[in-house]
Amino acid sequence: MKLCLNILAIISILVVVCVVIICVISYIENRKLVVTDYVIRAGKLPEVFDGYRIVQLSDLHNACFGENNGVLLNKVRNCKPDVIFVTGDMIVGKPGQDVLFAADTMNALCDIAPVYFSMGNHELRASIYTETYGDMWQQFRNRLRPEIHVLLDQTAKIMRGQEYMCVHGVNLTPALYKRMIRTPMEPDYLDNIFGTCDASRYHIFLAHNPDYFEEYVLWGADLTFSGHVHGGMIRIPLLGGALSPMIHFFPKYDKGVFEYQGRYMILSGGLGNHTFKFRVNNLPEIIVATLVREP
Repeated sequence: MKLCLNILAIISILVVVCVVIICVISYIENRKLVVTDYVIRAGKLPEVFDGYRIVQLSDLHNACFGENNGVLLNKVRNCKPDVIFVTGDMIVGKPGQDVLFAADTMNALCDIAPVYFSMGNHELRASIYTETYGDMWQQFRNRLRPEIHVLLDQTAKIMRGQEYMCVHGVNLTPALYKRMIRTPMEPDYLDNIFGTCDASRYHIFLAHNPDYFEEYVLWGADLTFSGHVHGGMIRIPLLGGALSPMIHFFPKYDKGVFEYQGRYMILSGGLGNHTFKFRVNNLPEIIVATLVREP
């Protein structure tokens, strides 16, 4: 009996030590910021977009890097982007949470490059369930500068001379954000929103949830930018991210670049956190994607 108690005490101490270590690492990592560079090659890319630099920001969740997010903004400015894509969850979707800080951060991005924004699940819930969240979404939307392109199941053209790329903001329904299970996407879901894909054009999806990457590709997306998973929060070498916000252990899509049928998805590890604020081996990141045209 005494031996069992001693073993239990040792295990308890080890668990507490591990939790403390994780908390310390998380505290340190949540205050750091890295820039991750990717090169995406594409044959369909119009020649005028060769070398085009895209900055992606995702999942800020009201995180602050320097006064008024000055550190974040300076790093983005130093990346010299041609455009900035924001793939949702800039706010924390909980009643009474501030939304103006995230909006002001986005407004400051407009002084660096054109900004295109698509919703995350936190903005989505605030926009739908107003009896719970009040006017949080409306406050956020009203605070945004008018030149920010808010794409809610909408398409915009990024022009260079007479050529253009299509950017689609995918605003998934709450059913496609259910926890613990993956709800199948209806076969005509994206067709009903964006119509039939013009395969001669280069199409970019801003789609917060990466779980439907294959469906985006099958519609015709050449390049998808996603977030939502926070890199799996705790990243284990050789195994990847341990847990997604949708309570998927070791999710298929966690962080980095993924390929399907010759098309690509860049999945950001995000900038902030909400309910579970753990980050281990998983620094908050700014994504820089350079498009390269292949003949």
